[in-house]
Amino acid sequence: MKILALIACIAVAGCAATPESLDSVARTESARLTKPARPLASYANYELKPMALSAAVQAEPKKVEEARTLEKKLQDRLRPLLAQWQAAPAANRSGTLVVEPQLAALKIVSGGARFWAGAWAGDSTIDLDLALTDKDSGQVVAKPRVARQADAMTGGWSVGKSDQNLHDYIASITYQYLVDNY
Repeated sequence: MKILALIACIAVAGCAATPESLDSVARTESARLTKPARPLASYANYELKPMALSAAVQAEPKKVEEARTLEKKLQDRLRPLLAQWQAAPAANRSGTLVVEPQLAALKIVSGGARFWAGAWAGDSTIDLDLALTDKDSGQVVAKPRVARQADAMTGGWSVGKSDQNLHDYIASITYQYLVDNY
């Protein structure tokens, strides 16, 4: 019995989003996304808009609640970065870049569903479009799709920990994309 408990603890701990795994995944995923039409460092000002929610997400209160969690993680990661960029010397920089996360789709399987249904509860997914727009011209500079999935089997084995990690992965990938394209 003690061995089974130990194996369960190791399995759940193995699904935790460590800083190293977040960084590794963020770098890999950021590298595959389409580059902006203009280097982000060429802007003098930066605005972070609240996350826009698709109609499908808005239609379900539990999805709206999960979206709030994701938005907080995005705001916590991106606000300091954009403030740092804003404070940099403005020589040869002009215009304002508007950063607007747009949540296209979201499904996070709850811990309770994972506990009772395990893998049968399905996959968890987050699909986010990161709209980067030149405020002066209205031109979309880039709109990469940041997406991650926690598969049903991993979710079952981790009793939902891999599902909850999706927020951290999306925030890390978004942050890394902006850093890589500055």
